[in-house]
Amino acid sequence: MSLHRQMVLLITGLLLVLLAGICFLSVHNSRDYLENQMHNHAQDTATSLGLSIARPLADDDLALVQTMVDAIFDRGDFVRITVRNADGDVMVQRQTQPPPILVPRWFDNWVQIDPMPGISEITAGWRVVGDVRVFADKDAATRNLWMAARQTFWLFLVVGGLSWFIILMIVRAVLAPLRTLERQAELICNKDFTGQQPLPKTRELKRVVQAINRMTRQLKVLFDEQVAQIEQVRNQAYVDSVTGLGNGRFFNAQLKARVESPEEPFSGVLVRLQVQGMAQYNEQFGHGAGNLLLRRIGQIWLHTLETVEGHCVARVTGTRFAALLPHQSVEAAVTLVQSALSQMQRLEGLSQGGHLLKLYAGLSACQVGQDARLLESQAAAALEQAQSQQSGHLEVYDASAHGDTPASGLPEVSDWEAFLENVISRQEVELHYQPVISCMDQTLMHYEVLARVKVREQLITAGYFIPLVERFDMVARFDRMVIQLLIEQLRAQPATERVPLAVNLSSHSIRSEDFDTWLLATLQAHPDIAPHLIFEVPEITVRTAHGKLRWLADGLKEQGAKLTIDHFGTTNSSFGYLSGLQLYSIKVDSSYIRDIAANLDHQFFVQSLVRIAHSRQILLTAEMVEDAAQWELLRRFQLDGAQGYFLGQPQAEKVAA
Repeated sequence: MSLHRQMVLLITGLLLVLLAGICFLSVHNSRDYLENQMHNHAQDTATSLGLSIARPLADDDLALVQTMVDAIFDRGDFVRITVRNADGDVMVQRQTQPPPILVPRWFDNWVQIDPMPGISEITAGWRVVGDVRVFADKDAATRNLWMAARQTFWLFLVVGGLSWFIILMIVRAVLAPLRTLERQAELICNKDFTGQQPLPKTRELKRVVQAINRMTRQLKVLFDEQVAQIEQVRNQAYVDSVTGLGNGRFFNAQLKARVESPEEPFSGVLVRLQVQGMAQYNEQFGHGAGNLLLRRIGQIWLHTLETVEGHCVARVTGTRFAALLPHQSVEAAVTLVQSALSQMQRLEGLSQGGHLLKLYAGLSACQVGQDARLLESQAAAALEQAQSQQSGHLEVYDASAHGDTPASGLPEVSDWEAFLENVISRQEVELHYQPVISCMDQTLMHYEVLARVKVREQLITAGYFIPLVERFDMVARFDRMVIQLLIEQLRAQPATERVPLAVNLSSHSIRSEDFDTWLLATLQAHPDIAPHLIFEVPEITVRTAHGKLRWLADGLKEQGAKLTIDHFGTTNSSFGYLSGLQLYSIKVDSSYIRDIAANLDHQFFVQSLVRIAHSRQILLTAEMVEDAAQWELLRRFQLDGAQGYFLGQPQAEKVAA
C-alpha cells in the first residue's frame, strides 16, 4: 500500500474517531446537564408550589389547590404533579399522557435520561400538612437532545469533510516530491538521468531530492563516459577520421549485407566517386589543406545524398568515396550526384588546385528482380570509363556498352501500380513467420511476420515489391492492411495459444500524417491483442522522425504493445537516442553478423551493444544468423535472441502459428 493511501486512511480514521468522540461527549454532557437542569427546575417548582398551597391545603380548600397546580402544570414541561396530605393520600394530581416517541429507540436507550423529581414538604405553621412532587418530562428532553445531536453530527460532518479534503490536498502536495522521486528512480533505471526541479519546500524531502539529483548527475557522467568510450572505439573501426563518414570497412559490410539478403534483396543505385591528383595537391599545399578539402567534399557528398532514405555514404579509401542509395531510379540518382559534383567543383580548394585535382563518378543501378551482386563491378567499370572524360563527368553503367546484362528474377507485370493496388484492396498477401529464438534457453521468443505476394503462381518476398509500394506511395496503406490481418488472426485464436508477433513498419508510415494515431486507436480497440504485437521500425526512422517515433513509443507502451529498432547500426548514429525511447528491443543489423566469427571489430560492436542495451533493460537480438559459428558466438556474448535461416526459415501461417 502506498504511503499516500496509508496517510489518507490514517487521517480518515482519526477524523471518524474524532467525530465519534465529539458526538459521544456532546450527547452525554448535554444529557447530564439536562438531567441536572430538569431536576433543579422541578425542585424549584415543587418548593414554590409548596409554599403557595400550604394555607389552602391546611384549610382543605382543594379547589384553590387544584387551580394553582393547574396553573403551574400548564406553564412547565412536567409530566406529573402530585399533592399528598400528611397521611400520604393523594389530594390533587395532574398528569399528561406521554406523546408518541419521536426519536429512534436506540438513541432513547443509549442516553437514558432519568431526572430526579422535585419534592417539597408543605407546612402550616409548625405542622407538616403534606408534600408536593413534581416530575419533569424526560421525553421532551430526549427530543431536544436528539435534535441537538443531529445538528452537531451534520455540522461536524460538513466541517470534517471540508477539513479532510483540505488535509488531503496538503498531503498530496507534501508527498508530490516522493512520487517525482519514484518516477526519477524509474528513469534512472532506463538510463534517463533527468534531475528533479523545482526542489520541494519540506526541508527533509528537499535534502533527499538534492541527494538524488547529485547521484543522478554522477550516474549520467559515468554512463556518458561508458557510451563515449564505446563510440570512440567503434568510430575507430567504422568511421573515417578525416571526413566523419563511414569508412571502407563499414561500407563494404553494409553493401554485402544488403546485396546478399535473402529477405530484402537490394534495388537501387551504387555510386563511386574518385578524386584524382590528391598526392600532388598534398605535396604542393600540405596534408592539412588536403584533409580539409576531403572533409568538405565528404560534407557535400553526405548533405546531398542524405535525403535518400536508407542511404549509406562513406569514404572507402583515401581519395575514393561511395554511396548506396536504396530504391532510387537512375534518373533521380543522376540528378543528386550531378548536383554534388557541381557543388564540389566550386570548392575554393578544388579550383585552387587547378589541373591537379579532378572529380569522376560512376553509377550502377539494380532494379527489382535483378542480380545485385554485379553492382560493384558495374560501378567500377562506369568509374573507369568516366576517368577518360573531363573532370566532373558522371558515367552511368550501360549494359550494352559494358557487357553482361543481369537476368531478371521476377515474373513480368505490365502494370505494377495497378497490381499492388489490387493486392492491398483485396488483402491478397500471404504472411509467413520466422521464429526468433532465445539465446539463453533456445525457446521461442516470438515470430517475425514476413509478407509475400503471389505473382503468376510465384511467391515473391517483400524485398522485391516493397520498394514499388513505396514508389507508388502505398506503404502506409500496406502496413495498415498487414496489421489488420494480424489482429484478425490473433482474435481467431484462443488466448492461451497466442504467440507474440513482430511486424515491420516503414519509416514512411511513421512519418505519415495520421498513421500513428490510427495505430494507437486500433490497439486501444483491441486491448487483449495489443500485448501480442511487436512493431519494428528501421533505425533511419530515429533520424528522420524522432519526435513522432518517441510519441508512438510512449503510446505503444501505454497500450501494452512493444517497439523495436530494426537494422541497428546502419546509420552510424550515436547510442544517445536509446535514453529517450521506450524500447522493447533492438535488432543488430546483419552487416555485423554475417562475418562476426572472423571480424573482431564486429564482435566488439555487438558486445558493446549488449552492455548498453542490458543496462537499460532493452533486449538485444540479431538477424540473419546463417551458421552454427555465428549462433554459438552470439550465445556466448549473451544476446537475448536471434533469427535466421539456421534457426528457422519463414514458413506459412498454418505451420508457424
